[in-house]
Amino acid sequence: MQPSNKKLNRLIAAIAPSGNLFFLVTAQELRRQGLSFLAFYVLQRTIEERGISELTIRAETGFPDYEVSRACKLLVDSGLVKSSRWEKDSRIRLLDETSAGRKIQTRVLLAASKRLAEGIPVAGRLRRISEATGHLRKGNKVLLGAFQLSFFDTDLFDEQGLIKKKRKAKKTS
Repeated sequence: MQPSNKKLNRLIAAIAPSGNLFFLVTAQELRRQGLSFLAFYVLQRTIEERGISELTIRAETGFPDYEVSRACKLLVDSGLVKSSRWEKDSRIRLLDETSAGRKIQTRVLLAASKRLAEGIPVAGRLRRISEATGHLRKGNKVLLGAFQLSFFDTDLFDEQGLIKKKRKAKKTS
């Protein structure tokens, strides 16, 4: 059964504020560092998962090849990540973190934290931050767990990051 557009619109409206907030608190520092939001996503994923492939990032984000390649090239040229070819298939590029990349990630997140703190009233700040953190973690577990958007659905991909296709058996008459 397909969900109605109305239900999907409500879901998007519910997701939007937290995603928009993260973008708003990081955008200023990302511009200072000369990074796009996609490049920062690639940097974070590279730090999170060593040896991640550009192909996997394309699959996760659903962005066109050229956009992901451009973001990766920017990071490599800036020395924020290292790129190497996979020994089993030289067409696939693997990304690894660098200490410079970690420093930039830390700098961006620290600037975002400071910016967010400016907007939260001092009275009850710790309680508000703790509660919001708990709710967002719970929401992320649902979005990346049971709800599992297909462009984050990593079990659809084999070792090389390629989509596994299930073929339907042909009916014989």
